[in-house]
Amino acid sequence: MEKRKIERVVDSLDVEIVAGGVSYTGLVLNFSGDGMYMVTATTYDVVDIPPSSQIELKCKLPTGKGIIMNCEVKWFQTKPSPYGVSFSMGMEIKDPPQDYTDYLKTLH
Repeated sequence: MEKRKIERVVDSLDVEIVAGGVSYTGLVLNFSGDGMYMVTATTYDVVDIPPSSQIELKCKLPTGKGIIMNCEVKWFQTKPSPYGVSFSMGMEIKDPPQDYTDYLKTLH
């Protein structure tokens, strides 16, 4: 079993990421103070975001506060379907904003 430094919260957040100047919409399925797991909506473009890539993640917290976070891709995986390709990734949050850490405290 994998051991994490910080326990993950299983919940969801609608997000947009910007990688290589291209925006993708997706859904974060679990998150913690220093990491997130996200899946994207299906696209017709085959994407590859290598580990160590720096991306920007934008989301609106349930509190209504919009935040932008800088993240580093830790792993990346694509999944083809008859409707295109979706991808998932694990990422590390670099210097999480205070609004995000405050929101996490409300979930524990």
